[in-house]
Amino acid sequence: MTKSKFNVNSDGLFRQNIVLMSGLVTAPIIVAATSAQRALALVMSFFLISYTSIVLCRFISRKIAYSIRILLYAVVAGIMYIPTMYLLNMLFPDIINGVRLYIEIMVVNSLLLAKTETRFYLKPFGEMAVDALIYVAGFAAAAFAVGIIREMLAYGTLFGVRLFDPVVPAAKSPFFGFILVGLFAALCRVIVGKRAIRQKRPREHERFRIALEIYDDEE
Repeated sequence: MTKSKFNVNSDGLFRQNIVLMSGLVTAPIIVAATSAQRALALVMSFFLISYTSIVLCRFISRKIAYSIRILLYAVVAGIMYIPTMYLLNMLFPDIINGVRLYIEIMVVNSLLLAKTETRFYLKPFGEMAVDALIYVAGFAAAAFAVGIIREMLAYGTLFGVRLFDPVVPAAKSPFFGFILVGLFAALCRVIVGKRAIRQKRPREHERFRIALEIYDDEE
């Protein structure tokens, strides 16, 4: 008996980043990620609510009707919201009110309600756990990139530590967040496009080599 190959790729980090590429979870980043500390709170809540729910909901029977399963996913995420908010209230008492609404939105985010059925639950449990974690890492990368830049520009601080005078006070506005996410999305698409071209060239060379060998054999 052969062992199944453990196969996990990094799609969730760049090529299918849920913030910059697919846009499945953008509102919390655009509006609420105005500082590195807020970004940290969003990432922690996203992990505790979405990732934990994905792992737990894997044990829900596939024999249950699809619509009922989706409802159960939301119920599990709603339950996870309670200890998540309790923890965040202790860790971030000064900022939690500013991000609470967007943490509530995460209870019904598309990573949990859509990707589970179309991607995660089609994989073995180990692969699913790592794959979903990579998607969370992609969310974290986008959140911290946006939060750090906006905090430095708008407040001249990093994690609340004073660095210099504010440069662009308007950086904390949702409009600036929308523009910044758009710029990062464009950059991400360029990177993904270049990687795809580099990966395509060796395959084309290999097909050309095989074609030459077939031609030589026919000769």
